[in-house]
Amino acid sequence: MKKITLLLIALMVFTFAQSQNLALSGTATASSEENAGFAPSNAIDGNGGTRWASVWGTTADITIDLGASYDIGQVVLNWESAYADQYTIDISSDNTNWTTIYTTTTGDGGIDDLSVTGTGQYVRMNGLNRFLGDYGYSLWEFEIYEAVDPLTDATLSDLTVNTVTVAGFSSNTLDYNVVLPQGTTVVPTVVATTSQASPASAVVIDAASLPGTTSILVTAQNGTTTNTYNINFTVQITPMSQTFDLTFESGTTGSVASNWNVFENAGNPALEVVTNPDPSGVNTSAMVAKITTIAGDSSTPDVGKPWAGTESQHGTIWEWELDGTTTTITIDVYKSVISDVGIKMVNTTSGTIFQLLQPNTVTNAWETLTYDITSAIASGDNSNVDQIVVFPDWQDPRATDNVSYFDNISWEGLITGAAPVLGTTNFEAIEFKAYPNPTRDSWTIKTKNVNISSIKVFDVLGKNVLSLVPNTSDTIIDGSSLKAGLYFAQIKTATGISSIKLIKK
Repeated sequence: MKKITLLLIALMVFTFAQSQNLALSGTATASSEENAGFAPSNAIDGNGGTRWASVWGTTADITIDLGASYDIGQVVLNWESAYADQYTIDISSDNTNWTTIYTTTTGDGGIDDLSVTGTGQYVRMNGLNRFLGDYGYSLWEFEIYEAVDPLTDATLSDLTVNTVTVAGFSSNTLDYNVVLPQGTTVVPTVVATTSQASPASAVVIDAASLPGTTSILVTAQNGTTTNTYNINFTVQITPMSQTFDLTFESGTTGSVASNWNVFENAGNPALEVVTNPDPSGVNTSAMVAKITTIAGDSSTPDVGKPWAGTESQHGTIWEWELDGTTTTITIDVYKSVISDVGIKMVNTTSGTIFQLLQPNTVTNAWETLTYDITSAIASGDNSNVDQIVVFPDWQDPRATDNVSYFDNISWEGLITGAAPVLGTTNFEAIEFKAYPNPTRDSWTIKTKNVNISSIKVFDVLGKNVLSLVPNTSDTIIDGSSLKAGLYFAQIKTATGISSIKLIKK
């Protein structure tokens, strides 16, 4: 009697949780395959673009040999449109004697995320009836996960956006991309449900704005095992012809200095956004870009090259298609010397689509340079353009360090991508430290190049236990009043919001 009780307890303790997809290291066989391009191995290659397909017939099966025996807690079937509406999941230790651990007569295709219980080396999907009678059976992926102790289960059983489960949700998938309808400005409401009961918990940290990322910090019942789910929100864009003006005024697209990289310019002094040195003539705007090009030549290392310049970071100036409406690009320049000013545009796939040079004709005054790009883009890959490059002082050699100002870069095209993130580089690109961690009393949070505008500390139940407004690049979180345990710090900068895990001893 005691042995039976202990066995039942053991079976109850182990349920599915996030673990490695065992099928990826297994081998697959099937009762049939449509042709060599639809081999059973396609269902376990981790590639959602390849699939197994059986020949036409009423029944078919696919079996995964895991290479060793496992306690199985979860099976995920990603069906192509030729799915089974009736099938079983079977498990075996010898590939001969099978035990059914799941059955359905109401399958509806898509992704079947199944909680199961069984032990064996072989797992089989046995198709009993096809939804599409003119075809066989077809799976994009067949995933198998080991059962683990629920005390360490830091997964979600459901994740909704505005009350609707995220498309393709699986407890083992941590990152999701959600496209919102055009014109959406309000960050959606995200609700996360933990796979295990309390004290397992989920803390939702909403995106600061759109586009943006909402993070869900999940803590297991043991209080230490964690997972972070992310929902990356973008807003749908209907391609439309628009004129774009990059003005460097506060709050405008591409206007932040740290959105720009400097290259081939001895020491690469950073681009600056400064007050207009001469707000008259063709450019009366308040703020402009300033770059100093260092003396040097094309042949000497570690000096300013003729092509020294600056480039917007990918994704900070929208995403464009340069079609027949795009004939010119203009830029205002203010320089102390006469030299070529270069303009280059870059897309996300092929790189440079055109590069043009043209000299300024006046010094110490603003001048608008106009580049005819009709022929330059005629034969190029003109879609997915999301980066512009400026070479302000192209001369070889450059006898002295020269200061150049530029502003009001303008062109017309079709906006085809999601809105760029306003602000500096994303949080992940900003180097920061949290130390000591774990700690007995306090943590020091320090960034390398950006001020921290606010910090909120949450416990594992999502309660806000501390709040700070440091407005500095480093600060101390006094945790002396907190109980020992796990906490999450939500850190807000000009770039957005990110989070880190903190441990109090």
